[in-house]
Amino acid sequence: MQLDPRALHIYTDGSCYRNPGGKSGCAAIVQYPEHLGREDEQILDFGCSESSNNRMELLACIHALQWIRDNSPWPDVSRVQIVTDSRYVKDNVFRAPSWRKNDWRNQHDEPRENRDLWKKFLSVYQKVGMTVHFEWTAGKKTPVLKNIDKAAKQSAKRGGDDVDRGFKPGVFARSLVKGAASRFPADGQIAVIRPYKKTLAGKSENKVRFDVFSEESGTYTESCYAFASAALAAELHRQHGYRVRFNDAPKYPQIIEVVEEVEIPNRAPDASG
Repeated sequence: MQLDPRALHIYTDGSCYRNPGGKSGCAAIVQYPEHLGREDEQILDFGCSESSNNRMELLACIHALQWIRDNSPWPDVSRVQIVTDSRYVKDNVFRAPSWRKNDWRNQHDEPRENRDLWKKFLSVYQKVGMTVHFEWTAGKKTPVLKNIDKAAKQSAKRGGDDVDRGFKPGVFARSLVKGAASRFPADGQIAVIRPYKKTLAGKSENKVRFDVFSEESGTYTESCYAFASAALAAELHRQHGYRVRFNDAPKYPQIIEVVEEVEIPNRAPDASG
């Protein structure tokens, strides 16, 4: 990460306890260039009763952009660098305009989550009034990075009277497979799944996260996601077992039919046997 010593630096971070749906918060700290002779300043302290980590990371950047618009210009400062440790934010900042042109779908036609915040982000970004670059950093190796991490966690732990009105909690339980859900490699097959989370994605679609169950081995093999119509998703109750049929589109997997409900174990097999 290369930081310009003549630029204004804003460090942002988001946090969520029991992600998603738990107490959440975000924070932002501005670090002024030396020639302005000003101390670091916390410009955001947002805490709410429920949201998600990705939404908090993105909301912190939105508030940072709003603060820039309301407080600029500064003498001999030509740009601002917003520093985030969120790959979700950094990787999608320049994808969001194409999502908007495609009715908030990606190049594979998958509906994108958090469209309300991305709409707001693009609106503020276009009106910020000066050059803003986004930088990604990993770890908490400097005092300011440690401070922003602590501030975001304190905001989340506190919760507070702020509200993330765009957060849709959906219905969820825990996955029985470790790790984040990956895109299901749909090729028209039939598989047995155990849904554990459903969230609204798009105007009439749900993003369904599920554990894949192998009837041959009697174990859960992976955690995946696919999309389904709202009507079909309503048939998929969490922690139940279903034999379902998928479409033939690995970049945009969809559950297109519930074949039958099946009996499956509702806990991961004991590794000790």
